[in-house]
Amino acid sequence: MSFKNVHFGNTQEFNVIIEIPKGSEVKYEYNETTDQIQLDWIFTDGFNFPFNYGFIPETKSGDGDNLDVFILNNQPLAIGIVTVCRAIGMIELLDRGEEDNKILAVPINDPLSKKLNSIKDLPENYFDIFKKFFKELGIQKNKKLEIKGFHDKIKAIEEIELCNKRYNKKT
Repeated sequence: MSFKNVHFGNTQEFNVIIEIPKGSEVKYEYNETTDQIQLDWIFTDGFNFPFNYGFIPETKSGDGDNLDVFILNNQPLAIGIVTVCRAIGMIELLDRGEEDNKILAVPINDPLSKKLNSIKDLPENYFDIFKKFFKELGIQKNKKLEIKGFHDKIKAIEEIELCNKRYNKKT
């Protein structure tokens, strides 16, 4: 399966390639050099991903990788599938002091997405889920992760645009 021909889309409706299904205790990561999704880490003690996780092609985030996305829907999505999403917010994150922001998005073809238009529409416990997730992720991978804040849809769209421009400057 090749991902080289999966394009960005636009800031309002962008493609996301799924790396990690919701509930997975295994972290996979896309390797741009080999054009493959490969094993990155196996978690312990029942720790798992609370939501589907992937990346937006044709983007470069502050850490040099593709821009990461949490896809907020109820069902696990298969590794390697492409889903069109729209942003509802962003987590501003530092990974060992390096920018590693995460877009919060919903698939446009999921009925749940009609109920989630902004970060304000998220249930309050989602913020705690993310805080606990990154705290435990830091412990599991023995690294410092710091949530600097949760931001609205406008900030998320600005981040997506910036990361797409950054990618286009490098190609």
